[in-house]
Amino acid sequence: MYRLFLALRYLLSRPINLLGMAGITISVWALIVVVAVFTGFLDVVERHVHAANADIVVVDLPSWSDSRRLMKALRDDPQVAGTAPRLLHYGLLLRPGHRPPPAPLPGRSALHGGDQPFLFVQGIDPRAEATVTGFAAWFTDPEIPAELRANDQPLLPRGGLPTVLVSLHRMQKDGLAPGDKVVLTTARLEADTKGNRTPRKVQIELVVAGAFKTAHSGFDGNTVFVAQETLQRELFPDQPDVAQEIAVRVHDQAQLDETAARLQRIVLRTVERDFEGWGQVLTWRQKNGPFLESVQHQRALMQIVLIVIMVVAAFLMLATLSMMVNEKVADIGILCALGGTPLGVTQVFLACGLVITACGVALGTAGGIVTGVYLEEVRQCVRWLTGIDLFPIDVYNLDRVPCSIDPLWLLQVAGMAFATGLVVSSLPALRAARHDPLVSLRAG
Repeated sequence: MYRLFLALRYLLSRPINLLGMAGITISVWALIVVVAVFTGFLDVVERHVHAANADIVVVDLPSWSDSRRLMKALRDDPQVAGTAPRLLHYGLLLRPGHRPPPAPLPGRSALHGGDQPFLFVQGIDPRAEATVTGFAAWFTDPEIPAELRANDQPLLPRGGLPTVLVSLHRMQKDGLAPGDKVVLTTARLEADTKGNRTPRKVQIELVVAGAFKTAHSGFDGNTVFVAQETLQRELFPDQPDVAQEIAVRVHDQAQLDETAARLQRIVLRTVERDFEGWGQVLTWRQKNGPFLESVQHQRALMQIVLIVIMVVAAFLMLATLSMMVNEKVADIGILCALGGTPLGVTQVFLACGLVITACGVALGTAGGIVTGVYLEEVRQCVRWLTGIDLFPIDVYNLDRVPCSIDPLWLLQVAGMAFATGLVVSSLPALRAARHDPLVSLRAG
């Protein structure tokens, strides 16, 4: 019992030990809050990405594949709830007579939504697309102003011209309105007399049908929708049943990977030529893997940086405990003369370090949990006091700062902090136990 009493007495008599405790507290707090924000942000981004994508897509289909036969084979699987064919292309969407900028615009990242006129064009069947994604709700979103909304059949021709659905952000940025004419400039490959395929410029006159809005702003900023027949007629006139991608919706998300593996076998059997299967089946997570992995990579980098902060705090605690051992040389001699053993001396100074660590971990954990729970209120308070927005939620299409506290991560942080404190405390404690009692008394 005297060991803990001496440890507390030494700590209370030296306020400098509060520096080590503060270092542990700040590092634990930062590890909890920052990782919780990144985890919550990753969860929200995954939901947004999934909301703009089908559960499964079949890609890399050859031009000679029979899309109707393939979709029928896919629908025979009990987990498949719907399929939809797609044509995918690209191009510049501009007003008639307008020219693209002489150099690429700085733009925004794929996370925020693109600002460039270069777009990915999806040729879809609206009825089929509504069975695999939330397409029907994308052009009836409440955030779309009434004057920018499309009708119930958004991709029907108007005035003899095919129509196009443009994202709400792009329509507002470019000042477009339903009924405006735009030109899609793209290219297609044509075979010459020698059989060589060369690109040829194609311009398609379109009428803006209205705006759409998904939860994933990166998808919105870089994508437009046209009717499948439009791309079929203008770009693939000699391939009446071509589908470059087939979107699939499944019944049970928990069996998504197993369903994808099963559908892969179906695709290889159905799209076969010369004993070789074609086509690749991807889940929505695999299709957007590089983007999601980049967010996870940023979270891992922040964890490394914050762990370095904990190491710095540990060195600070090591320095304060080493100073304490140097100052308590005489006390060590008296303690040994009264019958204290080297193990007892070690336990006294080890207890000092563990008390500092325990208090720092407790304060840091409690502070991290409270900060994470009320992070949105903290952001609003800081913005009201300083005018600085620590987390601009509108940029990321959020309604509040995301935060997800993982209990397992809390245990990992606490365990790592205690392990660090134990190692750091044992070094000066062992050095104190090796002191010769006679030398220590003489030094006192």
